[in-house]
Order: sequence, then structure tokens, then C-alpha cells
Amino acid sequence: MRHGAGATIVAARRPPGRSGRIGRPPATSATSSGFHISVTPPPVPAADVPTIHASQATDTPPESAAPGALHEPAMPDAGAVRPSLRQRIERLSGGSLLAALHPARWGLLVLALIVGGLWLVELGSRGSQDDMTVIRSATLMAMPTPERPQAGAPRLITLPHAWDHSPRLSAPLGYRVRFDLPARAPSAAGSAGLAGMAGLYIERLCGAHEIRLNGWRLAVRGRLDAPRPNECLDPVLVALPPAMLRPADNQLDIILAAQVRSQVAVSEHAGYLSPVRIGPMHQLEGMQRRLQTLHTGITQALAMLVGAVGTAALLLAALSRLPYLGYFGAACLGWAMLCALLTGAHLPLSVPAYEWLTGALMPPIAVAAILSLMRYSGIQVRWIELSVALQSIVVPLSLLIAAPDRISTITQPWMVILSLEVLVALGVFLHRAWARSPADFRVVGIALGMTLVGAAFERMMVADEILLPGVRAISIGAVVMFAGMVLRMLQQMQAAVGAAEAGRLAAERRVEEITSDMERNYSHMAEMRVEQVTAKERKRIAADLHDDLGAKLLTIVHTSESERIATLAREALEEMRLSVRGLTGRAVQLGDAIGDWRSEVMMRLSQGGVELNWNTPDDLLMSERAMSARAYVQTTRILREAVSNVLKHSGATHCEISMRMDINDFELTISDNGKGIPMELDGKLDRGHGMSTMKGRAKQLQGQCLVESGPGYGTTIRLTLPL
Repeated sequence: MRHGAGATIVAARRPPGRSGRIGRPPATSATSSGFHISVTPPPVPAADVPTIHASQATDTPPESAAPGALHEPAMPDAGAVRPSLRQRIERLSGGSLLAALHPARWGLLVLALIVGGLWLVELGSRGSQDDMTVIRSATLMAMPTPERPQAGAPRLITLPHAWDHSPRLSAPLGYRVRFDLPARAPSAAGSAGLAGMAGLYIERLCGAHEIRLNGWRLAVRGRLDAPRPNECLDPVLVALPPAMLRPADNQLDIILAAQVRSQVAVSEHAGYLSPVRIGPMHQLEGMQRRLQTLHTGITQALAMLVGAVGTAALLLAALSRLPYLGYFGAACLGWAMLCALLTGAHLPLSVPAYEWLTGALMPPIAVAAILSLMRYSGIQVRWIELSVALQSIVVPLSLLIAAPDRISTITQPWMVILSLEVLVALGVFLHRAWARSPADFRVVGIALGMTLVGAAFERMMVADEILLPGVRAISIGAVVMFAGMVLRMLQQMQAAVGAAEAGRLAAERRVEEITSDMERNYSHMAEMRVEQVTAKERKRIAADLHDDLGAKLLTIVHTSESERIATLAREALEEMRLSVRGLTGRAVQLGDAIGDWRSEVMMRLSQGGVELNWNTPDDLLMSERAMSARAYVQTTRILREAVSNVLKHSGATHCEISMRMDINDFELTISDNGKGIPMELDGKLDRGHGMSTMKGRAKQLQGQCLVESGPGYGTTIRLTLPL
């Protein structure tokens, strides 16, 4: 580099670091569906927000059920074993640790490679600056004003120069530098068009200014008597006409009028003059375009995108009734307005009102971000919310008191306080989400990671001082956060739709089961009704038989002079009584039934001269099992028919009757030593002797009647009935 005449050129070095902007809530401060820690989650509780959506102890019960908690896991017990670091990493990665290291999950690595590649390409495209003069010192003097006609005493200063002096000394300041043209700078004779001209480049010149070269006016911006904090982010590029240049000892005068640091809310709005560069116009144009794109173009584009995100979040909050989405949308809209003010939006306001509005917007943005994080994590403590919200009133009132000359004395400490509050809320959220809703932790973690990547990228893209550090990164984080929240809500909605569909199918199955049960019950009730009507009719018939026919038969028995008629009437009376007993439907104890059968059979066989052998186990006689009236009647008739066959057709002298019972069946066996069934009826045992009638009666009772017989071997009848 060449030293200009009368100017002190020092080695290029990075200017002292400036404190980052405070009071800008990280984009991750406004979060999604909660984990309802009630996303849910979850989650994330419904996560996977929500909201870590889980139950927590609060001073007062929440106004609504952990909004955002569309679904989250329940909070673990206090005594539960905390998962290890490996287990937490596996939970966050959705599988094993090896799955987390799969190339499909190398998104951050690829992003880092892209950012690094862009940075290297940017460094290579800047080219050599050997043919450029950088002026880092100037002579400073206060310009004359109506109140002070005399100019101030000149003094030597080092650039960059920030207006940090007292407001009482505020007046246009004049900067004078002297320089020689670089060795390879175009001359008046050799320049051809604008590309061949030398240029004057000032990376940051904040305030109304006038630039003069060797006494000639080159450029004017704003009014020196009414400076405004607009257009402080755009670098200044002025072509140096060859006709005005000298080979050496050129004099450059810059008159600057602006607000001092204490009169503005942010340092970027205060008067400022960065080092002056003299060099080829085509190189300076590239530097100007790059900084304009980064400081103004990208910042305003991201602010517009964040404003759209905030509007969409408010609409989603109105539709879903999730408070944390409403707070997030309010924070995004406030952040978009703040970015517009920081980049010099033209509003019909005075300078104090403009700066007051800039400072007054910071607390509501931070408060909305904090409340969004608290509601998303399921925390709702009234006194914390009220104390945080009161800051939105205290700060604007204190700014009114401090305006117009002490605005920065209020904004600077409050920016630090608000930033710390947002960071604490963010830390609490991440801590709770790490343990209870991995899905919500991933959403906020990715947004925070993109914020850090954006901050690193803008730092790499600017070699010297960067204006509004972190503003663009926070805007990127807010957009990523909203995208993550929407994705989380879609996942929760999909899960809810799946659960609703499963519930619908289960309900349909249940309805089918209930319908089937109702049909069965209706059929059973119809059968019961039929049985009731049948039983009632049977009782009526039995009563008629007993009262009418029974009385007449009994009269015949007692009045008949013929013994044969009296016997037939007596048998008919017994059959009638048996039929009446079957019609009444009263069950009969097995012991009673066996007693009746034995008495009747013994009397009939003794009259016919046939010896009887009756085998009945004692446990069967003492059994409490009962036989239905129908089964008793049919069994009695089968037994009578079998005894009748023994007496009339078998010619037997001995008959054996045995009974036994297992768990569900009753078996009756009747054997004789008669002549058996003749050969001509072989294979047709159900013909004659009432055999078919006995089998029909057994079949009606869901039982069976087997007949075994052969000529000269007697006959055996086995009756098996279910009890």
C-alpha cells in the first residue's frame, strides 16, 4: 500500500469488536405444538409439542389443556432412573447410535461443507488489493453552526470513528484526509469509461453527508441541518473523475451530520465513518454489491419472510387454539417490524420518535418469545408471566423519560436483560424437551443450529465489521422453527387421524358386536316368549286333562262292574297322569324318578312271572341331579315299552335293569334272557315291538337308543340321554 501525502496509513486490522445486538429473541425462542410437556409431542405429550405436554405443578391451573400438546408422553416419576447419555442420543436419533451415524443423517456435515466452500470461493473472488489505498486516519474538526460560527480546532483521529460524544457537542463534523493515487490507478489520460476510473469507497457512512474532492463537490446525501438515521447500512461508492484528481496530495473532505450514540436505540443508527478506500472502480463496485446484498437485501428479504411466517402462525393459532403459536406469531411479526426499522425504513416520524419506536418494540418481542417457550413446554406460572409482560410497559415509559438525548442508556441494559431472559427460557425448554420430548427437542435444536450456522456464515462473508450481527441468523432460525413446528403438527395430525381411523374401525366392530348381541338377545327373547306361551298352553291342557278326563277315568275305575274295563281305565289314568306331568314342565330328581320306575317295573314283572335284577349305584340314588319333565316322561315310556316287549314277546324268565351316570349323560340298560328277535327281522330291528318308537323318543331328547339281539341270546336295549 502507498502512503498518501499528509495522511497516516496504518496496517489494515480488524476494528474493535462491538457488542452484539441484545434484545433480539433467538428464533428458537418461539416454539411449536408443544411438547406438551400436554407436541406436543408431545410429543411431545405429547413430544414426538404440543408441547412437551406433560403435567406440571403450577401456581394456578392452566387456562387450556397444554395447547400444542396434541399428543405427548407423560412425565416420568421423580424417582425414575434417568436415561444415560447414549440412550438419550439414541432416542433423539430415532434408533441406535449406529443409525444416528448413518450417511442419511449427515445433513449438518453437508451444510457445513457448503458454507465452508462458499467462504473459500468468496475469499478467492476478492482478489488482490495491492492497487488500493486504505486511509485509516483523518483530521477532524467541528463545522461552524449558527450557534457557533467558528470552526472547532482540528485534531488527528483514527478511522473508524463512531459518534460517542456528548449530545451537547452534536454538530456537523468535518473529516479531511489526503492521499496519493495508487501506483496502478488509472490516470486522467489513460482512463477509458467508468470501468477505468478510480473510485472512493466508504463501507459505512451513517448520517447526512457531503463529499468534496480538491474543493469540488462529489456527492451529497440528506440534509446536514436535519439528519436522519436512514441509509446507514448501504456502503458509499463515488467515482473520482480523472479531471479532479492530482497525481499526489489530493484533499478529500467529508462533512457528516448525524445523531450521537446516546440519542439512538441501536449503535448502527449513530454517526459513523469507516476507513476510506481509494482504488479501481470495478473492484469497489464488487465490494459494494456484496455488502449491500448482505446488510440490506438479505436482511429485508428475511424480515419479509419472517413477517409472512408470523402471519401464518397467527392464523394457525386461531384455527388450532394453541396459545404458544399465537405468541410465536406475535414475536415473528414484531421481529419483522424491528428489522425494517433497523434497516432504515422511511416513516413519517421525527428522529426521537423513530428511535423510541425501535427501542419500544424490543420488550414485546422478547416477552412473546418467552411466553411462547413457556406455553410450549407446558409451564404456566402466573407471576412469571405477569412480571415478564410488565417489561413491555416499563421499557417504553422509561424511554419516554430518557428521550431524546439518553435513549441508549435505557435500551442497552434492557437489551442485555431481555436477551438473558430469552436464553434462560430457551435453556429451560431444551432441558425439559431433552428428557421428555425428543421430537420437540429436535425441532428447536435444528432451528438453534441453523441460527448459529447463519451467524457463522455472515461472519465469514464480511472481512471487516459486520452490521446488525445476528439479525439475519435469528430470522433464519425463526423460519426454520416455523417449518419444524408445521412439520411437527402435520406428524401429530397424521397420528391423530390414524388414531381416529383406528377408533372408527374399533367403534364399527363394537357396533357390529352389539348389533349381533342384540339380534341374538332378540332371538332368545322370542324363543323365551314362545316357550312361555307354550308352557302356559301346556299347563292349560294339563289342567283340562286332569280336571275333565282324569275325573271321568277315575269314575270308571270305581264304578265299572267289569274288571277288564276298570283295569284299562286305571292304565289310561296312569298314562294321562304321566302326560300331565310332562306338560307341567317341573323337573324330577333322579332319585325320585328311579324309585317310581323300580316300583312300576317290579310290579309288572312279578305279575308276569319274570325275575327282576335291579342294579342302581347308591350315589345315583342320592344324587341331586334333576331330569327335565320331558326327559322323564319319554324315558318312562321307553322303559314301559321295553318291559312290555319282555313280557309279551321275549318269553324271558329273567330281566336285568341297570343304570349309571357320568358327568353329562344318563344311561339305562334293559337285558333279558329271552329268545331274542327272530331271524326274519334281522337288519330290521326298528320294525315291530315298538323299537322305532323308542328310538324316535330318544332322538327327540338328543340321545340314542341301541338294540342288541340275536336268536337264543336275548335282547339288550341301551338308552343314553344327556342331562
